[in-house]
Amino acid sequence: MKNISSDLCDKAAKEFAQLSKREASMGIDGDVKNEQQRKTQLAFAPHDHWFAQEMEQFAKEANEQCKWGYFVNSRESIQYAEYGEGQHYDWHVDVFPLSGTATTRKISVVCLLNDPSEWDDGDFEIRLYSTYYPKLKKGDMIAFPSILEHRVTPAKNGIRKSATLWLSGPRFR
Repeated sequence: MKNISSDLCDKAAKEFAQLSKREASMGIDGDVKNEQQRKTQLAFAPHDHWFAQEMEQFAKEANEQCKWGYFVNSRESIQYAEYGEGQHYDWHVDVFPLSGTATTRKISVVCLLNDPSEWDDGDFEIRLYSTYYPKLKKGDMIAFPSILEHRVTPAKNGIRKSATLWLSGPRFR
């Protein structure tokens, strides 16, 4: 985990909040809507947004330090998410193994952009054999293999703000 400054989080969150938001969808083409599985507001930053460089650098450091050894050669645009009351994203993975695409997501990076005191619940969790509950604070970035199940539990009040970036590479062989 890495923590970036509160000022950088505020700057990024302010810029992301100005983007056009839409209801979340799922799937390789973003054509699946299922509010039982996922309910939140999303926006996507321009591909060259300055905050993507911060997130990408951290992901590459994690790939090396954790010895995942993933070959990554591209990144997607940052997904900005706001989770309001009752909004969530149930257990899921960030890869699409049956899609047949030439590349696949390998590393997911999540950055919490506001302080947890601004909402109740809406916790981020990762699961592999057991559940890991990272107690993220404003500015915390966490990177993990995109094949790991994770979720955001339903928020009870307030708004949880986060940025997610995926690094991709050639399909697994």
